[in-house]
Amino acid sequence: MKTVDIIIPAYNESKILEDSLNYLYSYLEKIKEIKWKVIIGENGSKDNTFELAKKLTKKFPNLEAVHINEASRDSVLKELWGKSKADVMMYMDADMSTHPRHTIELINAILEGNDVAIGSRMLPESRVKRPLIRVVMSKLYYSVFLRLFLPVGVKDTQCGFKAINKKVAKEIIPRLIKENGFLDTELVAVSKHKKYRIKEIPVEWSEAERRSTMSVYNNVPKFIRNVFRTRKKIKSGYYD
Repeated sequence: MKTVDIIIPAYNESKILEDSLNYLYSYLEKIKEIKWKVIIGENGSKDNTFELAKKLTKKFPNLEAVHINEASRDSVLKELWGKSKADVMMYMDADMSTHPRHTIELINAILEGNDVAIGSRMLPESRVKRPLIRVVMSKLYYSVFLRLFLPVGVKDTQCGFKAINKKVAKEIIPRLIKENGFLDTELVAVSKHKKYRIKEIPVEWSEAERRSTMSVYNNVPKFIRNVFRTRKKIKSGYYD
């Protein structure tokens, strides 16, 4: 039986964590042919997220809670994907912005032979609810900036809904930088460079009403710097 580790990075998520897990498990419990496990990767929270996550392991089957010192989603993924032995490793945002019914589609995309599978908010079939300014900024990032300086071959790198196989976890993940949020772009760009099979899946996605823990505007300079850094490292053969 194939195995799947589902990582949920969690930073100050105590108000929504239990509801999110109830929502997710209503879909996971329908999956019978795959052995799945959910891991809450709490990272540097200032509330009781970790204590709550440990408590919830008694309520939800196949649930683990792990504390990561650095307050960074990328740190969670590097550490937990790096340690995982599962056939499929995926992650999803704690607020369930991506509808959890797509979980089995993402898993199957890897089991069917793809190396990387990503949820996409930019495909014609996608159903998305988000502020116009974020839509515009995303299109500028993918359609203009990345196309010019770091081609990724997909329409959406930043959707918090991705899966990889063991090969990617071993060959790419240890080399990625830990810059909160940029791992998504770097992962896809390097996978394209290495000619890995990448599949985009249209998703239903709804912007969380609460404030995001990662400011898009504050991270723009970091993203620009890291795009050029990644481009330079690709050309130097760093990832090969």
